[in-house]
Amino acid sequence: MKLEIIIVSDNHLEKSGLAKVLEYHVGADYFLHCGDSNLKPNLDLMKSFVTVKGNTDFSMNYQNDEVVELATGEQIWMTHGHRFFVNSGTDKLILQAEIMTPSPAIILYGHTHRVDVRMQKGILIINPGSIAFPRDGIHRTYAKLQVTPEIYHIQILNIKDHGLIKEFQFPR
Repeated sequence: MKLEIIIVSDNHLEKSGLAKVLEYHVGADYFLHCGDSNLKPNLDLMKSFVTVKGNTDFSMNYQNDEVVELATGEQIWMTHGHRFFVNSGTDKLILQAEIMTPSPAIILYGHTHRVDVRMQKGILIINPGSIAFPRDGIHRTYAKLQVTPEIYHIQILNIKDHGLIKEFQFPR
């Protein structure tokens, strides 16, 4: 079984990037948003995304965290990250994941507006960067995660033309 998961974060009211992602990846299995959309959940554009509440989503009716169970049985834990002080690293995310039952195979977060992809203590961690306001370069980015029986294949893509910025691969 092969799954395609599209991950975005931190668009801060900017709608065109979200629309481009949905249109370009129309066949994806999951669309996940790591917060700070600043858009209401009942907006048609947001209905396709499982979305968590970011630190600027003040009156939005999103949860602080979401657990998404994949068709493979693995779990993804999504959080914006500000409550876990991600500007100082991902150790607090890992500590939280280790006390969850079951422990997630994948952690998704946002908040920093910086791409971060790594395997830490056997857990895949992904921050897709920001599709509107990047802080780590000129590219407005999002992530595509492909899950196959053998590997996690992650591509960081440019929202402008969906071009490849970075690529990662980890065994499952």
